[in-house]
Amino acid sequence: MARTTTVLLVGGSGHWAGRENHAPALLEMKQSGWPVRTAAICDPRDPEKRSLDDDMAPLRDLLRVDSPEWINPDGLTRAELTAALDRAHATNQFSLVIIACNPVHHYDYLLWAISRGISVLCDKPMLVTEGAAHDPAAAERITVDYTELGRALTQARASGPCHLAMPLRRRANDTYRSIAADITEIQRAHGQGITSMQLIKNGGLFRLPEEYLFGDAHGYRSGVGALSFSSYHYIDLLAWYLELAPGEAVALRVTNPYVRRVGEFLRTRQATALAGLINGGSTVSIPDLPPEVLAAEADFVFQIELLGEGSQKAGLVTYTCHSNTYSHRSVGLQEFDRTDRQPFREKGRMSQFTLDINQGSLQHIGVFKNDVVGEDYRIRVQRRRNPIVTEETYTEEVFQNAHAGSSVTPQDVLRAMVRLASGEAAPAQVADRISFYEDQRLSHHLFGSFYELIATHGNSDSRERVIEMAR
Repeated sequence: MARTTTVLLVGGSGHWAGRENHAPALLEMKQSGWPVRTAAICDPRDPEKRSLDDDMAPLRDLLRVDSPEWINPDGLTRAELTAALDRAHATNQFSLVIIACNPVHHYDYLLWAISRGISVLCDKPMLVTEGAAHDPAAAERITVDYTELGRALTQARASGPCHLAMPLRRRANDTYRSIAADITEIQRAHGQGITSMQLIKNGGLFRLPEEYLFGDAHGYRSGVGALSFSSYHYIDLLAWYLELAPGEAVALRVTNPYVRRVGEFLRTRQATALAGLINGGSTVSIPDLPPEVLAAEADFVFQIELLGEGSQKAGLVTYTCHSNTYSHRSVGLQEFDRTDRQPFREKGRMSQFTLDINQGSLQHIGVFKNDVVGEDYRIRVQRRRNPIVTEETYTEEVFQNAHAGSSVTPQDVLRAMVRLASGEAAPAQVADRISFYEDQRLSHHLFGSFYELIATHGNSDSRERVIEMAR
């Protein structure tokens, strides 16, 4: 029998941790007989109070069976938080830290855990800094902190196993892995890498103007916006595919031709048209919002030139994000929003994207998704190959219930990390679908470069960033 895995759950009172993923996965392991216990929850929201909400039954059950200690980080200095975590660790001897809080706080928890040799599962993005959308120094720290974390991880591993991973859904998902297999096949058989890739993401998350002050991990009060939220998944997808089929590319030149910030968006008719309809046609006023909220990124475009030896242009990747697109929202402000209890995903958030991939003249892959968040997702994949390389030149496949129906889900990744933290091997079907720290080098360097360009947009320093491809 494996030793008991004792868990510190950071952000455990949140929607993702307490309802959708972490609490259900831990409960399932306990029910199946695996020795795991959530010994502490670190969150400014009282987990007992949060668990009383109708939609938080998994958190309620976890509190009932494990009786975790509540660590409230609100108002604590970094030194005071470190001391509180050390006291809890001395009592409970954590073997796994699961981080699901506001991402601007990830680094402090990551460094604390890794420095003590504790394995970590951290939600995306792994690292982002407060004010990165408008403060160049803060943006630059994203890449610096990633490097520093790597050094701490190397030191920790000198004393024994220490794992750091992220439950990235697309890395584990059957749909995206089938595309990865197609891309890899053409790269290996013909040496043809990706030559163009365009991804357009539509968020559809409509907020009433005052709601930009609400939210926790998906809030704008930390001076970061849409890039820190679901965009990280798509940045990682682009980086993953580029690493599988780099072709001639040895470096990437990143530029940022377009940014629209929250303040700029709120000055448009688009910001109030739906709000007026929801409110029966009445005029919608724009409240005074803090400068860090107004400066956060809402919409943006990045271009990534693929450079071969001697800076020869080998292709182009573009990523476009529109936060405020079609929305099915039809409800106004509800009173309990003011206490951050209602997730904004129930307010019209969409999961819409188009991904277009070309590997020279040999292969084209088109991926299409147009769903309301919370419904069963459908992803349509079209594939074309040159008739010289295949007999079946065109295929089309629709992946029904593409996220929840995948053979490996984020809950499976969490359960695999519990096993790894216990000194056991991860299940074979999950082991190669876990994204570890080392797998995130290109993704995180792109993410950091994007913020550096956003923070300096319009200045002479915003011209470009160059990232070397790993060989």
